[in-house]
Amino acid sequence: MKLRTIFLISVLACSAQIARFFGAGVAYSQSNQTKSGAEVKEPEGLPVVCTISYTISAPGNTRWVRLVALTPESVPEIQKIDRIEYSLKPIASYRTNGYHYDEFIIYNPAKIEKLEVTVHAKLYRYDLDTAMKNKEKVNDLLSILRGTIAEQERPKGLDEFLKQEKYIEKDDTQIREIAKSITGASDVDIVKNIYDYVLDNLEYIVQGRKDLGALNALRHKKGDCSEYSDLFVALCRAKDIPARVVNGFSVQLDTKTAKHNWVEVYLSKYGWVPFDPSKGDVNIRALRERLFKILEPRYIYFSHIRNDYVLQGYHYCAFSYFGDQVIVTDSVKFQFPKQTN
Repeated sequence: MKLRTIFLISVLACSAQIARFFGAGVAYSQSNQTKSGAEVKEPEGLPVVCTISYTISAPGNTRWVRLVALTPESVPEIQKIDRIEYSLKPIASYRTNGYHYDEFIIYNPAKIEKLEVTVHAKLYRYDLDTAMKNKEKVNDLLSILRGTIAEQERPKGLDEFLKQEKYIEKDDTQIREIAKSITGASDVDIVKNIYDYVLDNLEYIVQGRKDLGALNALRHKKGDCSEYSDLFVALCRAKDIPARVVNGFSVQLDTKTAKHNWVEVYLSKYGWVPFDPSKGDVNIRALRERLFKILEPRYIYFSHIRNDYVLQGYHYCAFSYFGDQVIVTDSVKFQFPKQTN
């Protein structure tokens, strides 16, 4: 994975499940009371404090350094952002490209400057198993209101996640031939068979910061989480199933490998559902099957954009400067406060 990006998330109970089921965009409400005044207990989640540190090395004569980073946001059913703290106040905050960005400028930087963004979040489990159980609850509710329901219609705005783009070469002849050979009785079955194909045909290696893309992964039969995700998404799109790469953090003690890519696939019955193909690449078949359906709530979502023009194609952040050369490195640290509710 490359350096740079930020996006995060949250949860609502039944109303959010219905909204996600129909593909609607829902803003997270932090209210903990109903209209009648009764308190609604927030679902249990994993509290996490994530501190992202950017170290700016400016050994020469530099007039200013500009850094742009995606700002964490809450998303229903996946994560809630309680608050964000900055060691340096952003000079601008704006929403574009579907996400919220913060911009920082350091004038006449010292030889070493450090910028910290501390995110207080709560992570919730959401995966295929959860989506299937939520669908049952939604069906029960809607059947009371207006009888049984059919599969949801594919909403507008999904064409973006069916196209070819850099690193996701879904129109390549070899990828289309492989996609043609992968079948299934439903989109869930097809996605499962794509998952198995990727895991059976790639060997996990630490690739470094350079992205190779789906076609390179297919030709060399190896890659890291980026290549697993790119190939998975390319095959889904070649099968006319909307899919996208997710950039974020895998919350763990070994923060050197915290940067992570996984995927989300739009399923006709369940809407957007996450899968983690590289994490599922294990030798024990029963464990692989479990990891297809169940993901622990240890993912911090940053972005669904594979090629972010705001960040010049990078992840996590992008920077520019005026003067002598500047180097920016980043690191992350996780803390796990005790559950309070």
